[in-house]
Amino acid sequence: MELRRADGSSKGAVSRIGSRILGISVIVFLLVYAYPRFYLSLMESPSYLVEEFRGGGVIGYRYAYVGAWMIILSQLYVFAKYLVKYFRVRIKLARWLDIHCTLNVTGFVLVLIHAGFPYAFRYWEPFTRLEIFGGLEGLIGIRGLLTWLLISAFISGMLSRYGGSLRLKRILSKVHVYSVLSTYVSASIHILLSITFPETR
Repeated sequence: MELRRADGSSKGAVSRIGSRILGISVIVFLLVYAYPRFYLSLMESPSYLVEEFRGGGVIGYRYAYVGAWMIILSQLYVFAKYLVKYFRVRIKLARWLDIHCTLNVTGFVLVLIHAGFPYAFRYWEPFTRLEIFGGLEGLIGIRGLLTWLLISAFISGMLSRYGGSLRLKRILSKVHVYSVLSTYVSASIHILLSITFPETR
């Protein structure tokens, strides 16, 4: 029975890490592909109006790009944790966790500013302007759902780390994992659509 549990746990871990690698790889590819647009935004002179910080604004695009990379780099801690647990690699996880939290918090704030949350946020209802059967343009509204998934992943991650109840931590840990995986999918679609329809705000 114990062997079966261990084997099941190991397979589940492999599945989760595989999903993370796939999701991160897709986002990294899209971010690299989107670099020319980011470079152009660096060449532009922002007006520092509120609109510039949100969505397709010059500053907002910079924040989104840098914030996305920070969140991606923060995932190195997750891989380090798997190396320690399953391959007995000696790594000081406490230091990696500090880096993970710092990058996550900073990236999270930058992406939220990009989303206009809360000062100019238009997606308080997660599925606003999201038309699944409306073709590619109908999916542009996924940016709202993505913001809420990101918030869910951030809060559940923080509470699963710093929460007091062990049972609550376990529940939040699962919420965090699924929120993160859903965020990868939504972020990939959002970045792809941003590249495809750059004029859309």
